[in-house]
Amino acid sequence: MHPFPISEFQERHAVRLATIVEDNDWVRTPAREIDLKSELDIAKILDGIMRHYREKHLFVGVSSNNIYWNLTPTPVRQILIPTEKRRYISLINPRILKLAGKDISCIEACGSIPNGNYLVKRKPYVRISGYTLEGEHIELEYGSKSHAGGDEPVLTTFRNKEWIIQHETDHLLGITIKDRGTPVDLKRLFL
Repeated sequence: MHPFPISEFQERHAVRLATIVEDNDWVRTPAREIDLKSELDIAKILDGIMRHYREKHLFVGVSSNNIYWNLTPTPVRQILIPTEKRRYISLINPRILKLAGKDISCIEACGSIPNGNYLVKRKPYVRISGYTLEGEHIELEYGSKSHAGGDEPVLTTFRNKEWIIQHETDHLLGITIKDRGTPVDLKRLFL
């Protein structure tokens, strides 16, 4: 249940899914830091909105660059990512501390790029830090440093949390899978 009426909030603050077709500047604008002393209320509102869009579109992760609104002039540094227990957490001002392992070619889609699938290289291990909605600093680790990788492309799934985190943190830099990868025709790939 959302802490506010989502439809009323959407109308009042022009909230919508941001795509490179309609909101290219928003999607590609590097997100700014959230002031933990004065803007946690904004982070909590954004958490509710991101959870709504994640559920509505079945996204495996969401960044503020995926959601346009007029509450801030630019996206803010916040992502909604899965945890090891298949729950989601909002991470404020996330920072990748370490990427490790041999690159793996994965096939990714993105809500900000309608009808697009791209082959993107990702690391099999990530350590990330950030703040919770309560302002607590945390560090999270995903994946395996020793994963050998491979040459065959792998579809990104919920179990590849390390790739989801890299995808969402790329968004905060204004980078999309279209910038990082090459287009893939899934029909041709699986025939």
